[in-house]
This record gives sequence, C-alpha cells and structure tokens, in this order.
Amino acid sequence: MSRTDKISAAIVVLLTAMVVYFLTNELRGRGHQLEIALKHLNWHWLVAGLLVMILSIFLEAAATYALLKKSDRRRTSLLSVLRVPLLNLLGTGLTPFATGGQPAQVYGLARSGIDSGRAMSVILMKFLVYQVVVVLFFIIGYFTAEHFIYAQVDPTFATFIPLAIAIHAVVIIGIALVMFWPALTLRLVDAVSPLIRKFMSRERHARMIITIKRKIDNFHQESRRVISSWESLVGATILTILQLLVFYMIPYFVIRAFGYSNVNPWLIVTMNIMIVMVISLFPIPGGVGGAELSFQLLFSPFVKNGATLILVILLWRLITYYFGLFAGIIAYIIPARHRMRINND
Repeated sequence: MSRTDKISAAIVVLLTAMVVYFLTNELRGRGHQLEIALKHLNWHWLVAGLLVMILSIFLEAAATYALLKKSDRRRTSLLSVLRVPLLNLLGTGLTPFATGGQPAQVYGLARSGIDSGRAMSVILMKFLVYQVVVVLFFIIGYFTAEHFIYAQVDPTFATFIPLAIAIHAVVIIGIALVMFWPALTLRLVDAVSPLIRKFMSRERHARMIITIKRKIDNFHQESRRVISSWESLVGATILTILQLLVFYMIPYFVIRAFGYSNVNPWLIVTMNIMIVMVISLFPIPGGVGGAELSFQLLFSPFVKNGATLILVILLWRLITYYFGLFAGIIAYIIPARHRMRINND
C-alpha cells in the first residue's frame, strides 16, 4: 500500500468514526423509537439486501468479461475477472472523487492475465458505458419523480443535482473524444503539455507524454474493436443496466427490513440514483459523511421514525460501502490463479 493509500485509509477511518459518533449521538433520547425499530427488524430483508449487493458485483464482473476479446476470454475466466469489481470498490472507496477505481480495475485485469494496454482500454470503455447508463438512469428517475424531489427533499440537496449531471456529461464527452476523435485529443495533449512541463524534469515529462499518447492510440483502436463487435457492447450495456438497477434497490431492502411495507420501490431507486450522482461531487474517499447526510435528507420522507432512519443509514453503508472495502482487500491479497498455473507448468 502506497503512502497516499495509507493516508486515504486513515481519512476513511477517521471520518467513519466521526459519522458513527454523530449518528449514534442522534439516537440519544430516542430509546423508545429505537425499541420500536428493533422490534420490527426482519433479518431476512437485510440478508436479501446483502445478496443483492453480491449479485451487483457479479453483474459488473460479467459486464467486464463481455468487453474482452475472445482470445482474452480464453485466457481468463468470469470467476477470475470477479477480482475487477472488488478492486474497483476498494479503489473508489479509498480515493477522493473515486479516482482510484479505474487504475485498480486495470490492475485487476492485468492480474487475471490480460495485457495491461488492452486492460486499460477495456476498463475505459466499461467506464464510458457505466457513465452513460448512470446518466440515463438519472434522466429517467429525475423526470419521473421531479415533483416528489422538489416537494419532499431539502432544497439544499436539490441544488447540487444540475452540477452533478454536468460533471458526468463532461466525463462522457471527454471519453467520447478519445474514442472517435483521437487527433483532437492528441492536439489537446500537446497544448497542455507545456503547462505540465513546469512541474517535472524534461526526461520525465517526455516519457509521460509518450505514454499518454500511446494509451490514447491503444484506447482508440480498442474502442473501434468493441464498437464493431456490437454483441459485446450491447451485452455490457445490458449487464451494466441490470447491475445498477440491482444496486439502486439495496435501500429498499434495508427499509423493508424495518417493517415499512408500503414504500414505493421506484421512488427508493430514484432517491438512490440522486445520491450516487451527488456524492461524486464530494472530494472525500468513499463520500464518507456526504453519503450519510444525503441519505438522511432524501429518505426522511420514507422513514418517519428518527431512530429507524439512523439504523437504516448505518446498515445501508455497511452493505454498499464497507462490505465492498473488505471484499476488495481480500481480492487484493488472494494471488491470481493464472500465475499459479504458470508457475506449476
């Protein structure tokens, strides 16, 4: 683990402690509400929520596998590619703005036996598919629940929504430029290059620019391959839609665990879509603090019992965030199977 990773992990631990302290402090004086909440707790719904999270991880692995070349699929397996979404959860959970997700996935694919250059192209293509699907979900959710959002949700949260969609749109446009207009992208690299040169040695700067241009070219070629193989692209898109839909449903299972049987599943999904969009704006590893606050603002209309809402927040984060961190650490530690086979030959 690098020094930066250690600092990020320490920040996550510190912020987690502060969030847990704040939420448990909110439970003071609500002993009766807490008793009612625990009385209605149904563990079957919580187990179902955890299983849904695991299903989401498998669907993400399948989406990655679908984007691989046929020769790469023969070299690895879906089970081996399962390392990729787990490392993604670890990378995004420990870095500000989730910037560590893509490098962690490239590392995971490389450990599965895929060439690092092709691995980077596949992960960027997967990231583009993910971003497009996230924005489509947001548009559908926003226009189907716009009245509820502005009538029930805190106006402070609602003001962040346009900024979140703008950032995701910029990311999509940037990746699309690399895919379909590499010449322009290379010119932009040349234009920005003199600014970067001021902060590093001439040799290091030259190596970095050569590497960036080579990666842009590799991504462009890999993108053309994936687009020409429409079965892979359509398959990855469908799997990503299913993966996100399953992931967005997790709060529904947690809320149902506390006896709220009349909640609208689609509204729950819509509110979670908003959370996923907005917490990407927080420059905090894993969005710790911002995610919990957002959840409290968005889901208070559904869970009237204050003690129950706090328990829902804690369990939701345990399933969707901390479970992913620990699973990612295990995936990082376990050695790659293809390397063990090579060593045994």
